[in-house]
Formats: sequence, C-alpha cells, structure tokens
Amino acid sequence: MVQRWQQLFRSRRSRDVMVALVIAGPAAVGLSTGLHRVAPTPTPAAFAAISALCAVVVAVWRREFDWVATAAACATFALTDLPYAIYVMTYSLTRRRRWPLAAAGMALLLVWSAHQALFEQALGAGSQFGFEPSLPANGLNGLVYWALAAVAPFVMGLAKNSLEEALAERERHAVQSAERQQRLRESTLRERGLIERARLASLMHDGVGHHVSVMATTAGAISVDAAATESIRQRCELIVEVGREAIVQLGEVLDVLSTPDVVGDEARFGTADVDSLVRDYRSLGVDVSCEVDESADECDPATGDLCYRIVREALSNVLRHAGEPRADVRLTCANGGARLTVTSPLAPRNRPSLPGTGRGLRLLAEEAALVSGSLTAEPAVDENRFVLCAHLPPRDGDNPVRRSAS
Repeated sequence: MVQRWQQLFRSRRSRDVMVALVIAGPAAVGLSTGLHRVAPTPTPAAFAAISALCAVVVAVWRREFDWVATAAACATFALTDLPYAIYVMTYSLTRRRRWPLAAAGMALLLVWSAHQALFEQALGAGSQFGFEPSLPANGLNGLVYWALAAVAPFVMGLAKNSLEEALAERERHAVQSAERQQRLRESTLRERGLIERARLASLMHDGVGHHVSVMATTAGAISVDAAATESIRQRCELIVEVGREAIVQLGEVLDVLSTPDVVGDEARFGTADVDSLVRDYRSLGVDVSCEVDESADECDPATGDLCYRIVREALSNVLRHAGEPRADVRLTCANGGARLTVTSPLAPRNRPSLPGTGRGLRLLAEEAALVSGSLTAEPAVDENRFVLCAHLPPRDGDNPVRRSAS
C-alpha cells in the first residue's frame, strides 16, 4: 500500500491533478458557502471561470511556462482574493530556484496584507482588496497571518531542496565509498597475485636457472676434455644445447611471472653465507678471491640478504660469460649499509657463451634503488675487466623489505 501511494505521488499527471484540486477546491467551497469576494465584480460565474482557468494553467504550465503560470496566479488573486495558486507557484519556483518570480508572488501577498492592515479602514469595504470580514484578513492579525502564509511555501521549497541535496550527497558518498572498497579489494587481490608470481619467479630463477647454468657449463667443460670419448662429447654438447634452450625459455616465463617492487619474504641469507657460496663456485672451477669486512656481521639483515643475492648473481654470470672463470669479491659494511664490488675478466668477443635471462642484475638494481641505493655492472675503462659495484645505504626501520625475482 505504501509503495502504491509513493508511485502515485511520483507520477507527474497525479501531481498535476492534485495542484488543480488545491486551487479549484477552495474556490468551489467559497462559491457553495458564499465566502467569496463581495466586491461588485467578479460575479459568481466569473469567479468560478477565473478559478478553473487558473487551476488548469498552473497545473499544466507551472514547469515549462512558469512566468505565464505566475502571471495567471497573481491575476487570479487580484480578482478573487484566492492566494492558493500563488502558494503553489511560490513552492514550484523555489524548487527550481527561479528566485525573481518566487519573490514577485510573495511580494504581492505581503503588499496585500500590509494594505489590509493599514488602509482597509480608511478605504472602506468593497475596495480593490475587499474580503469577507469573517476571515483573518484585517488588522495586525491579518498582516501576520498572510505574511506567514506568503513565506511558508518558500521555506518549504528551500527545505525540500536542502533535503534532496543532502540525500544526493549521501548517495554520492555511498557510491564513492563502495568504489573505494572495490578498488581496495581489487588492489589487495592484485598485490597478492603479484607477490605469488614474484615468489614463483624467484624460485624458478634461483632454483632452476642457476642449476641449469651449472649443468650446462659442466657439460661444456667435459666436452672439451681430452680424456672424453667422442660419444661423451656428443652427449655433453647435446646437454649444452638443451641447457641454452631451457635458459631462453626460462627467461620468457620469468618475463610473464616476475614483477619488480613487490613485497617478498623475510631475509633468508646474510653476509655470513657469502663464504659458503664462494666455496660452492670454487668447486665448480671458478677462481674466487673473496674479502669480507669483519664488521659484516653488523650489517642489516635485509641488506645482507641483498648482498648475498648480488654476489650469487655475479658469480653465476662469471661462470657463464667470463673469459676466464675468475672473480674478485670485496664486501665492506658500515653503520648498517654495505659496499660490494665484484670484478671479473671480460668474455672474448669470438667465444660463445650461455645466454642469460637478462633479468637478474636489472631486477637487483631496481631493488637497490628502492632503498635509495645503486647497482652498476659495466666494463671497466681499460675494457679488460667487468666490474659490478653496489652501494646500499642503511635502511630505515619503516622501510619494508622488498625482494625482486632475481
């Protein structure tokens, strides 16, 4: 039932009919009871015709032709003393913020009430604004009554506008809040997906990439061994070729999975693990000279983990690309920061080497930049050595540990 009534009031035709009844209803009551204008004109027939015409004009034209409807309401009031059409127009004009027309309707009612209060006794009955004395139209009471009646539709229109604006603002805030919540959920899901993809890429690069490189390099070394038979050489060359294809495909997979600048796991390695890493590469035939400062144990755990991974990436590149499997590692720590240098011979131009994914050092450089550090890897000035240099400042307590997929 409530919804049916709400639908009824939302219909434009229903509102037009109600406006017409608001104007014509009091006129019909005035004619039936004799409480209509007592001046010589208009006659009851003219009174009814004017009221009916005003009801139709105001009901139909108050939106599209509001100035015509306002003129009709004011003229009807001047001829019949019925203010209801002006009430309707004042409210309608205020709702659409047509302030001059709304002020004109209110001014007419206020001037009329002031005239009744100040000049009625002097002019006598039957004047331009004559009215039944039984209604509160005379004296100070009439002035207050009609003044309040003139302002009331204007105040109601303002209140309705304010209420609609408040509801619209509330709905807008609700929509914005829902959009923010949706973006937050999408961001959380996307961040979780990126973290998982980065973790998988890191595991593949650390576990698969390095091991495939070591296997392919070892097979290549066996294939050139003088003690190896022809069958062994062919099989080792096949292993090297397959290893190269696997590394290329691994790079394509890492391009899809890996995303830099995502929050990773806690530090898993430190500067104390560099010595064991060097021993592993020495067992693979790499001549590694390593010098780690005694203060390395005081290095920040996240910085130590990054130093370990940089050394591991550098030694892996030496094993794959260097002309001679030789490297010189220097690590110095101070005040929680670190400075790392890895030097190795350049690879001869005519010597084929295992292809790399091209992501390891680049992602490590991006990770170093996140903590306001730097990582460079380029040939030295004499072009006989390849130098990797990393400078990692102390990390703030609020700076999160971030790991790349290297």
